[in-house]
Amino acid sequence: MKVKAMIKQNNVLREQMTPSNRSYMEDMILEMRSSRVEAVRAEELLLEAANLMLREQSKGKDAKQIFGEQPGDYFREIIDSIPKRPVRSQWNYYLMISWASLTSLFAVLAIAGLILLWITGSAGIFSQISLFTILLVGAGSVVIIELLMKWLSSLSESDAPKPKPFDLKGLGVYVVIVIIAVFAGAFLENLFPVISISPWVSLILCLGGGLGLKLIFFRS
Repeated sequence: MKVKAMIKQNNVLREQMTPSNRSYMEDMILEMRSSRVEAVRAEELLLEAANLMLREQSKGKDAKQIFGEQPGDYFREIIDSIPKRPVRSQWNYYLMISWASLTSLFAVLAIAGLILLWITGSAGIFSQISLFTILLVGAGSVVIIELLMKWLSSLSESDAPKPKPFDLKGLGVYVVIVIIAVFAGAFLENLFPVISISPWVSLILCLGGGLGLKLIFFRS
């Protein structure tokens, strides 16, 4: 059975559960889908758990009696048995993200700079870049991609459970962090040198970066 079909079947089974059991099952789903377990195997296990839940529910049992106090307990042994990504592979993955982000940055500088150079005779702001910007794009892209992938892994293809939204307090904390990051960035940028760079040099760096991605990270 395909993943999408199993997800739909799981959704149907959850509709037959009591509200408390459904909530528990949805927490189990989020736990499993955010783990390292391969997608097809994860959905098979979730489908088995949903069927077990309904069988035991018909006998008057609730989710905690069936699976344990915490939604992740039932699958803990399976999840922990999946080997973590090797450290070297993980660093290669992070390097690829940074490399691709910097390649994109130089592509923007090249394209925008050449267009402005053709129109006005000067590349303007696209003829220089701060070392801080280079470091920020290289490191920040890794953080953003990791957060994005973690969020996407908790979602399904249909009406499966969605992650719980931030509460007001949590939102306030994130806003404060963003404000601090903006002011810190503005302050730190003045401490780093600004490099003059021709749009043509940016274009060469962009093409070189793209070639590097192909030869180093996407070799067949």
